[in-house]
Amino acid sequence: MSTPLSAYSRPIYIDAVGVGGFAAAREYILTFTHLETGHSVSFPATIQNFSDTHTAEISEKVFADRMDPLVQQASTGRKISLSFKVLNASVEEARYNEQSINMLIQMMYPRLRDNGEVGIGSFISISGFNLLKDSSTKKSTKCLVSNINYSLNVDEGFITPNAEECHPVSITIDLSAEAILPKTSKDSPSPLSSNYPSYL
Repeated sequence: MSTPLSAYSRPIYIDAVGVGGFAAAREYILTFTHLETGHSVSFPATIQNFSDTHTAEISEKVFADRMDPLVQQASTGRKISLSFKVLNASVEEARYNEQSINMLIQMMYPRLRDNGEVGIGSFISISGFNLLKDSSTKKSTKCLVSNINYSLNVDEGFITPNAEECHPVSITIDLSAEAILPKTSKDSPSPLSSNYPSYL
């Protein structure tokens, strides 16, 4: 396994006049950590849309001697949909954000472990947004990401430092994922933490 890359080891978060520095000062940063490798990427992001859907898997059986059907609940799943904008105020920011987007997309693909087994690639921990916290004590949510789509907002312009390089000022990233429910102790009377999910 290669050495994990830190999400914050980038100079754009030190530049006080850039988007990255502004976002870091106000903690407007989304961080994605790949659970298989430990690599992280972060974005000075502005949330555009967010939905958090909890769906119970319910089955019904009807019997001749019962007026009401027998209802059974197998499980409850949590699906997350998130859309955010990444803004570039300089060539340096544009280059770093482009690299981060490429690495985020790479996290979707399976990786071959040292023992030859294939590791599932899209288990990703997402942090930086309070509505995604697993609980009041955790600042992130582990997810199985099923879809990542990014689109260039061409109407907002481009940064063109030379004839061979062109970067969009604004990029929108849409992400869909299934949240991985946190584990509890064997002695717990509930399969979930008492404060899951946390919206505080």
